[in-house]
Amino acid sequence: MEMNFGSDYRRHPLELRIPPAMITGFLVLLMWGIATYFPVFNVDIPLRLFLTAFLMFMALLLAVTSLTLFVRYHTAIHPHKPDKTTRLVTVGPYRHSRNPMYLSLSLILIGWAIFLTDLIALMLMPAFYAYITRFQIIPEERELNSRFGEEYQQYAEKTPRWL
Repeated sequence: MEMNFGSDYRRHPLELRIPPAMITGFLVLLMWGIATYFPVFNVDIPLRLFLTAFLMFMALLLAVTSLTLFVRYHTAIHPHKPDKTTRLVTVGPYRHSRNPMYLSLSLILIGWAIFLTDLIALMLMPAFYAYITRFQIIPEERELNSRFGEEYQQYAEKTPRWL
């Protein structure tokens, strides 16, 4: 089981502090810097522009669909205020991933790395997943578990965190 919400938990100071979009922006700039100033692992990627456009389109579609559902269900969108969540959204992309908005950010980063044709840029993805999981998703899950209890636990058991 991937959730541990025991009473021995200590909140880390970085939890829910840096907006996920800011983390994504930082990584976009870091990837560009690596590809521009340290082009050691540039590779030729067939259909690079098509793959980039496809991933960016899918990211946009996923983000807009996810945000629209939050608006439709009248629940909190702000990633640093999971305590304002009023309803658990489990339809649409939320049937396949508990975090489609963060998944859309990862698609942007993967598409950007492909566009840059740099393997080191692509290798930054595990850092993105680790940071977002530890400092954004886990605190959100803790709040959702506290707020929705058994309903959230059942949802979390049948729906993967990422994909």
